[in-house]
Amino acid sequence: MLLNLWCIPRSLSTAFEKMMEKRGDFVVHGEPYCKTYLIRNGLIDVKQDKSSTFSSVTDLLIRGDASKNVFVKEMSHHVVGYVDDEIFDKSENTFLIRDPRLSIPSLYRILNDYAEAEAGFEQQLELFEKIKRKLGRSPVVIDGEALRRDPAGVVTAYFEALGLDPMLSALNWQQGGRVDWAGREEWHRAAHKSTGFVPNIGRIDLDPYPLRVRKTIERCLPIYEYLLSFSVHRSCP
Repeated sequence: MLLNLWCIPRSLSTAFEKMMEKRGDFVVHGEPYCKTYLIRNGLIDVKQDKSSTFSSVTDLLIRGDASKNVFVKEMSHHVVGYVDDEIFDKSENTFLIRDPRLSIPSLYRILNDYAEAEAGFEQQLELFEKIKRKLGRSPVVIDGEALRRDPAGVVTAYFEALGLDPMLSALNWQQGGRVDWAGREEWHRAAHKSTGFVPNIGRIDLDPYPLRVRKTIERCLPIYEYLLSFSVHRSCP
């Protein structure tokens, strides 16, 4: 089984990687397309070779060890417009959505010159609609804020929707990083220190943030609310 979790930025999705690693029944890949995306967009000064093309990454994920389940956590904006449909057609595609009133300020704190595309909402919506058309139904969607409030309920809903054991013992893990995070540690500090999913501290006061951040939130909020309507855990508190 190849299981994809298509996300938007910040640390909650990396905590999901740690949970998947703790389960032990999947080989976990955290943002395998990230380096290629950064190279393609001139965001890092590294020469692209045959092993770091979008197609080579897809080949590795799809045609790796067929005896093992594979889990891929990736940002939607790293793949939309860059990869062909093979990675979507040969996998189970799921989505982790975030409230932009929380995720955009978090993105700004680490990348205050972020490009609008790096917020990731439009690409996540585009990918969701593509998968929905292919399936003729909604793919599995979970909400990050619900996941923080009720980890057991949301994780149970997620894996039961996929026909898998929730393995709730994996909701607690040891502090530490993952090999996938090398070179991107600043993005994963909170996940590095984490031992489980924890609730948000509450709504963020947006007044200190620049107008640009508030405009990005305004633009992305309808997308979040639309995707939230498809979540598998609407009954969670």
